[in-house]
Amino acid sequence: MDWKKFLLGSLVSIIGITLISFGAALSESMNMGLDPFTAINRGASSLLGFSLGNFQLGVNLVILAIVFFMKKSLIGWGTIYNMVLVGYQVEFFNNLFGNFFTVEEMSLVIRIIITIAAIAIFAFGVAIYMDTELGVSPYDAITPLITDRTGWSYTPVRVAQDLIIVVGAYFLGGPVGIATIITGFFAGPLISFFSEKVSQPIIKKLSLNA
Repeated sequence: MDWKKFLLGSLVSIIGITLISFGAALSESMNMGLDPFTAINRGASSLLGFSLGNFQLGVNLVILAIVFFMKKSLIGWGTIYNMVLVGYQVEFFNNLFGNFFTVEEMSLVIRIIITIAAIAIFAFGVAIYMDTELGVSPYDAITPLITDRTGWSYTPVRVAQDLIIVVGAYFLGGPVGIATIITGFFAGPLISFFSEKVSQPIIKKLSLNA
C-alpha cells in the first residue's frame, strides 16, 4: 500500500465530509432543513432520546452490514469516515453556530442567502468526498445495490429512495425544509459542477487517483 497516498486521500476525504457536515448544520441552523438521511435520523433520534451522532452511527452500521454481504466493493475507508463522522460533526457545528447567532433575530432574506451558501458548501463537500474514490456512504450504497439486483436505472431509484426518506423524516418530526428538498433531489448538477471545476483538478494534482 502507498501509505502517503492513502493518508493524503483520507485527509482530503475527511475534509470533504467535514464540509458536508458544516453545510448541513448551517442549513439546519437557519431552520431550512437537513439532507434527507440526516433529517430522518434527527427525527428518529429525538423521538427515541438518542443523540444524532450515536443514532446515525447505529443506523449506518446496520446498512453497512447489509452492503458488506451484498456488494462489499462499495465499501472503503471513505465509507467508514462518513458513517462515523457526519452525525457527530453536525451536532458539533450546530452547537457552535448556536453560540454565534440567533436565527429568530435574522430576516428571511438573510436566512435564505446563508442557506444557499450552506447548500453550496454541502455540494462542494460531496464532490470532494466522492472524487477521492475511497468508497461511498452506507446510505449512498443503497441505490447501487438495488440497481445491481434489478437492472433498474440509477436516477429514478435514487429519487424514490430519497423521497421515501423525506416522507419518513417529515412524519418522524425531522427538520424537513427547502434545503432537504434541494440536497435530496436537485443538488446533482451543483455537485457535478464542483467536481469538474474544482475537486477533480485538485485530486489530479495530488495524484490520488493515478
